[in-house]
Amino acid sequence: MDNCCIGIDLGTMFTTAAASNGARSCIRSEVGIARDAVAKHLIGSEVVLGDAISQHRQALNIVRPFERNSLKLAITEDQFRSIASDKNHSSITAASELISHTVSTLNVSENSDLRCVVGIPAGATVYSQRLVLDLIEAVTPYVAVVSEPFAVGFGEGADANNSIIIDIGAGTVDYCYYYGAFPAEQDQATLGYGGDHVDHEIREAILEAHPEAKISSVAARKIKERYGTVGDGMKQAVVELPTRDGRSRNFDVTEIVRESCLGFASKITNGLAKHISSIDHEDFFIDGAKILLAGGGSQLHGLDEYISQALSIGEHCEVNRIHDCKFAGAMGALALARQLPEDGWDFLSGRKPNVDRNAA
Repeated sequence: MDNCCIGIDLGTMFTTAAASNGARSCIRSEVGIARDAVAKHLIGSEVVLGDAISQHRQALNIVRPFERNSLKLAITEDQFRSIASDKNHSSITAASELISHTVSTLNVSENSDLRCVVGIPAGATVYSQRLVLDLIEAVTPYVAVVSEPFAVGFGEGADANNSIIIDIGAGTVDYCYYYGAFPAEQDQATLGYGGDHVDHEIREAILEAHPEAKISSVAARKIKERYGTVGDGMKQAVVELPTRDGRSRNFDVTEIVRESCLGFASKITNGLAKHISSIDHEDFFIDGAKILLAGGGSQLHGLDEYISQALSIGEHCEVNRIHDCKFAGAMGALALARQLPEDGWDFLSGRKPNVDRNAA
């Protein structure tokens, strides 16, 4: 039986995966469930994933299993027991469908001995880790979880030594001091705030300033992605939105978008300053170190310069973006899966809590 390794980044917005056969996959971290029997009949399926969701969105209930940091970050023991005893838990069902679909897109041979490393937030509780391990173990018995920024650093190799990885996602911002070994707890941190929160702030601010407008979270995210910047020279953000009288109008949301993005950048930078102060390695100095930005949020225009100027480190430390922000986590997890020795699998899987799921 051939070995096949897989790396998965369970993102709040996108789930990416890479396999040792060269296949890669990126799909939205959402699952569409037919609203009723008629919708199921017309769609031809009760569950819809990937690009097909956009074709039938109005007829679906959309579940984002990792939205608002659920499942993979801050699960408590009581929540774990409750979820484990609920066989019809919507988020677990959706996450299972998402993971199975993601792996199926990698064209892995049925005769392969699958080994999978999964990236999750740096601050994930042991119970969140256990939930993720349970979900992946339905696909492969060999599974390990690591923090997303550590996976990114591992994928970068020796070039990432003595660097701080910042993985900026939709649900969290994760920090990791990377030095070529598995990080200790104090080497990592998670800010439970990400791109989804910025989208929500933009939407609420637009509705407050223009109560006659109608705007969804999806529309707010598209506005942020098109106009968002913390650098100089922001172009005027004039957007067409539907109104409550059934027509549409142009709205100038330039300052709203800029203020929300600046607030996000400030939170990222404050979190970084706190993380730097907590690094207890006596040989760590900001001089000569690197700060590497990963994740979809790393593409916010001007963010690298903002961090450098806000912390006054421009002359001492490089702030750079990871080249392939979309797949950096999955590719790093894949690299780790391919190189991890047997005792490494035992070590990483051994960190999960021993919980009696039937004791709920």
